[in-house]
Amino acid sequence: MFLILDMTDHLVKDSIAIVVMRDETYESVILSLKGVGYINSAGLGVIADAVMQARKQGKELVVANIQGPISEIFEIVKFGSFIHLFATEEEATHFLRNK
Repeated sequence: MFLILDMTDHLVKDSIAIVVMRDETYESVILSLKGVGYINSAGLGVIADAVMQARKQGKELVVANIQGPISEIFEIVKFGSFIHLFATEEEATHFLRNK
């Protein structure tokens, strides 16, 4: 079972991702960045920390709906080397269901 967590408003909600990963109901979380047009280093750090926290618990956090400048930033910081990144929620869902 997985949860789609929409981060449209602000990545200030980021701590939710860590809290959700502690909930044993979910094995995985899709962090949706749909509508997010900007992310700073603090936001990147929170996502990376959430992914690492999830792994420590044997869970998975993936990122979906990566568009435009966010995609470029993720490429620059090489997020794809340790986080599963998807252009759409459908791709992320497919990945998690077939894992």
